[in-house]
Amino acid sequence: MSDAAEGPPTVVVAAHPGAPPGVLREVRAGAEEQGVPTALLPDAGSSPDAAARRGAADSRLQVGVGIGDDGAVVVRHALVPDAVLVLGPDAPAGEQRQAGADAARIVGGGALRAGEPAAGL
Repeated sequence: MSDAAEGPPTVVVAAHPGAPPGVLREVRAGAEEQGVPTALLPDAGSSPDAAARRGAADSRLQVGVGIGDDGAVVVRHALVPDAVLVLGPDAPAGEQRQAGADAARIVGGGALRAGEPAAGL
């Protein structure tokens, strides 16, 4: 189900059903702290990159985040050929939250902060 079907435009988070709940929580919190709502799209069997592509395609904002069963995170924009951001499964919680914030910043045209130290960490 796309975010176009119901409710406000969102960053679509396409997550494997076995994705670590903590990763999902951090990514969604990062986007929502930037004032951009998220919608969850279950995505079994896809790689995080394919899930992010699907999320971007389903998002009216054209931004998707894919989360794999191992906790890997990929951020994509529907109009950009390469992934905007890729995190491995061992990324710290602050980087996962920043990935969500960067997904939201894409929507607003803001500068990405991936790789910058998170405040308070």
